[in-house]
Amino acid sequence: MKIKHILFFLITFLFTACSVKPLEPVSFEKVNKEISFVKDIKPILDNRCVSCHSCYNSPCQLKLSSFEGLERGGTKADLYANRMNAENPTRLFVDATNEKAWRGKGFFSVVDFLENSNESIMMQYLFQKDKNPLNIGTYSPETDKLSCVKDKEELSIFFDENPHKGMPYGFPALKKEEYNLLMTWLNEGAIDDTKKDDFNNFERTQIKKFEEFLNNKDIKHQVTSRYIYEHLFLAHITFDEKSGNFFELIRSRTPSGYKPQIIATRFPYNEVEEPFYYRFRKIESTIVHKTHMVYGLDDKKLERYNELFIKPNWEQKPYLPPYDSKISANALRTFEQIPASSRYQFLLDDIHYIIMTFIRGPVCKGQIALNVINDHFWVMFMDPKYDLSLQDKYFLHDNIPNLSIPNEYGEDPSLLKTFKALDNYELAKKYETNKALIYKQYYPKGLNLDAIWKGNQKKENDAILTIYRHFDSASVHKGALGDIPKTLWVIDFPLLERIYYSLVAGFDVFGNTAHQLLVRTHMDRLRIEGESNFLEFLPKESRQDYFNSWYEGWLAQYLAVYIPSNNSVDIKYQTKDFKKEFANKVLDYTNTKKDSINFIEDNYKKSEIKKVYNTKEEIEETFKTLTLPNSSEIIKHFTDAETNLAHIRIKMNSGENLVYTLVINRWHKNVALLFDEESRLDPSKDRINIIRGFIGSYPNIFVVVNQNDLGDFFNLLQTYKNTPADDKRISKYAINRANPNFWEHFDWFDKEFKKQDALQYGLFDLNRYISRAVKP
Repeated sequence: MKIKHILFFLITFLFTACSVKPLEPVSFEKVNKEISFVKDIKPILDNRCVSCHSCYNSPCQLKLSSFEGLERGGTKADLYANRMNAENPTRLFVDATNEKAWRGKGFFSVVDFLENSNESIMMQYLFQKDKNPLNIGTYSPETDKLSCVKDKEELSIFFDENPHKGMPYGFPALKKEEYNLLMTWLNEGAIDDTKKDDFNNFERTQIKKFEEFLNNKDIKHQVTSRYIYEHLFLAHITFDEKSGNFFELIRSRTPSGYKPQIIATRFPYNEVEEPFYYRFRKIESTIVHKTHMVYGLDDKKLERYNELFIKPNWEQKPYLPPYDSKISANALRTFEQIPASSRYQFLLDDIHYIIMTFIRGPVCKGQIALNVINDHFWVMFMDPKYDLSLQDKYFLHDNIPNLSIPNEYGEDPSLLKTFKALDNYELAKKYETNKALIYKQYYPKGLNLDAIWKGNQKKENDAILTIYRHFDSASVHKGALGDIPKTLWVIDFPLLERIYYSLVAGFDVFGNTAHQLLVRTHMDRLRIEGESNFLEFLPKESRQDYFNSWYEGWLAQYLAVYIPSNNSVDIKYQTKDFKKEFANKVLDYTNTKKDSINFIEDNYKKSEIKKVYNTKEEIEETFKTLTLPNSSEIIKHFTDAETNLAHIRIKMNSGENLVYTLVINRWHKNVALLFDEESRLDPSKDRINIIRGFIGSYPNIFVVVNQNDLGDFFNLLQTYKNTPADDKRISKYAINRANPNFWEHFDWFDKEFKKQDALQYGLFDLNRYISRAVKP
């Protein structure tokens, strides 16, 4: 019987192998000129390839944002797969430094010629698209089953089954001149001419200053430098905003004056046993928005570091803290010797950057990671003068055992440790109880508005930050965008530091599933802590009802452990809508402007859609009406993961262009559960926000509307019915991936973003662009 089965499988295999068509030889017109990677090839890769191939979520981990990524090639390993054991990290520019080392880690070339051929995998993919330019069906690079072909045989099978899946994947083909140029360069050996470490003398001078500070051998400096490094290791550091250069802070084997050589560690707080130096290394990859977190360093910042860390007296004699992960994973314990007020002020000085690391870090890739937060909420911060973790010298120290984070188990926790950590709510309960008691002792009348931080007065609008979740990505913005959200957070120093070390410094995208589960579930507790801090500013009799309204369902209320305090609040309320009244009070107190489009005042009267629009003010007034509940029928019909974010271009007759982002805020009955999110959505309560300019890194659709068509466009948003006629109307404005002019539209939005904000600019990611290809 077994022999029959073996013969059957052999015959089937041979039949299948014989039925696969051999690869057709590529064809292109050779370009007769000396081709430069930097001047000729990189612009093509940046404009047509990097939008999908730039980060951890790149198909086959093929990163085309630098020559080194192209040379490294691809791998079949699924970075985001569930796994029992942690994977070895494969970070470009970190975990291997040459092609040979990457081959040893399982990466295969896409530019080397295939066996018995003068063609590469990349050339075949480009040729296949040139030969079959039509986009048919659906294309979702992050979720499609991609074979990640590594040889001629796998390539033949893939194209035999998927003739319309050449590159660019699911978008229009390259222009002929781009195609021929790229194919010629690949055919001639893919030569690199990138100049490394090319930056200006001013930047060199500034780097020298900061490297001298960070590598000072004084113990106080060493502890300070470690603290700064662990908070800036993801930063795109700028010394000269006009140069366009960005740098990363690394631990290097080599001192200043030599080429930086990074020492690869899994976490920034892992021990380095050899001598190391803090160094700045220029980022050579193309800047993409989803990982672009800008942090500025200048002379004022250097003086600020001295003012916060070096000049103050430390109550404890400075000592070098250990690198034991059970200690170093929790900065509250590791850096207890540094005055807490200095640490908190360091974070507040650049709070938008710090919060951004939670949102754009690798932990926030994917719906399972992000369904721990609501689609729209505001974040505020405790003023340092009122934060008792700073003002009471014993409170924070005594509670550090209650403020542990599960990241201390590392990247590969056992199931036993995982279930033990998941089930342990006692420490959180103890901390909340202790906190309520001491706040009642210091503030017997309760907290008032003075306890809310007013922001950095010299930096515009960062007292309140707005977070939008776009299904499986998110974004953070200065100011109070949108109407008053369902939930708000108040973050104090212990919460801020723990969120950072749990979601950023201590999160390992290569860790096992248990590690990722622990981080996700721990964030449940941290979210509730932020919401609980906010509820302390509302009358105590209202807190439980507000909390229950955020966690509908018996299971959600069982899992969402809330310990309301019995503390009073020192704020006089005039209405019974305490949340709304508090939000308005804190906007006034922090001098935060209300969102002119999305914030709805009590006396607001909706406007009718006009036939003709003449001014920006008229356009934004209609946008305002569309943000009201149940004012946009279209969002009730499009509720999937691909309809959360649209970038809109309005072409005025004067030649001016207006740019807005349409954000859909999904209403969740609760965010306390890990799975089955769809069952907890309520589309009848979804609302849209319209924001001037660009929001988010992953547009789901580009929309282009002429001024004369605005009446029809707004009417479509308001009254859409799921009919062929309305779908045809949508196609007039929405730029489908199969649109032959797609790349022209993409280029316009890309250039406009750079023009509006060159410092924060980075390429958009198209991996989550609406997947269905519709014939024009």
